[in-house]
Amino acid sequence: MANVVVRRPVHRAAAVVVAGAVLGLLAFAADAVDGSARPVMVALVSSGLAWGSAALLAGRTAPDRRSAVTGATALLVSATLVYYFLILVASRRWSGGYLVNGSSSDRYGLRSLAVMTMAWLLVSMVAGPSLALLGQMTRTARRQSAALAAGAAYGLLSGQGWQEVGAAPPCALLVAAINGEVEPGFLTAKLIQVILPLAIPVWLGHVQRLWRAWPTLLIAMILTAALSALLWELLWVAANRLG
Repeated sequence: MANVVVRRPVHRAAAVVVAGAVLGLLAFAADAVDGSARPVMVALVSSGLAWGSAALLAGRTAPDRRSAVTGATALLVSATLVYYFLILVASRRWSGGYLVNGSSSDRYGLRSLAVMTMAWLLVSMVAGPSLALLGQMTRTARRQSAALAAGAAYGLLSGQGWQEVGAAPPCALLVAAINGEVEPGFLTAKLIQVILPLAIPVWLGHVQRLWRAWPTLLIAMILTAALSALLWELLWVAANRLG
């Protein structure tokens, strides 16, 4: 009986790490897709929405808060390590460039890769526990708290999409796509990142009857989405300066 109790956490930890590795592999594969399908694939498997949803699900399905936090964090960390490891050894897109003086820029490419890896590992350490606890709350908390968690989850998962919509409004993208200036997939990808997260409050509202707390749910969605979009903007500004 003791062996069964010991093995279950081990099996769950292994499953979480494997899931993270698969997520990192899918994100790497999405980078190789060409044409208008690329931004759509990136939105589905290599975005804050995709990775955040995985962390939220890991937290919701965990038996307790401790395993939720460790599991979601391990998932994001393993996905990050696999993704950047594949860039390092497989695509090697950091190498092959040259500086103005004709010398190789590989050292600077490696430095940029190392900085980005560390930056996203730090993000994983923050986002993992946050999304894990929200996932736990949607399952275990009372209706008002669960509605607050579900609304916050939508806001966090859609924040990157809202930040990108603010930077390039859909109407402007639509006109640019009609004129052939950008691929139609860019507009589709942005809409995916904003609309698809709505499935979370809709599903939870049906399963756990959170519609009875709809004011809390709606306010949490709006406020958290605005805050998340601001954080993504700051994150990208910092990433561009570090890179």
